Amino acid sequence: MSALFLVTAVGEDKPGTLNHLADLTHSHQGKWLSSRVVNLDGYVACIFKVQVPQKNSQALQERLLALGELQVTIHQCKPAHLLEAEPIRLSIDAEDRPGLINDITRLLVGHGVNVNKLECHRVSVPDAGENVFTAEFDLMVPDNENTASIIAEIEGLQEQMVVSQV
Repeated sequence: MSALFLVTAVGEDKPGTLNHLADLTHSHQGKWLSSRVVNLDGYVACIFKVQVPQKNSQALQERLLALGELQVTIHQCKPAHLLEAEPIRLSIDAEDRPGLINDITRLLVGHGVNVNKLECHRVSVPDAGENVFTAEFDLMVPDNENTASIIAEIEGLQEQMVVSQV
């Protein structure tokens, strides 16, 4: 029997950090089922789903939590959400303003949409004298929701917002 859990680890980005986490998992006969890693401003943040024999689960979790160089949190996996949903990817470009991500995610929550991945950037455009917001969302839209309507509502959050399904 296997145990499943999620690990989040954040710390200073140093060579070998990911290898150390992977090696520790492997030494307990575990494996990463999926992972996301981001390097930002000298720090690394990673989240990975671990499958490990039940008999080794506690020991691995204790070793991970004892890592001094990383802030580690462990989350037990819950059963998958049973709602039928369609995966979609949206690209959004707009004039930047405070609260934009909050407004977009509030709208998505109102439709029961789950955000699987969000990557956003704010870019200065000196010739225009403004900042541009650009984002990519990987979403799970419930089958009972209309994707075109959701896109139109996002575009309605402000003028000159362009939302594309990619």
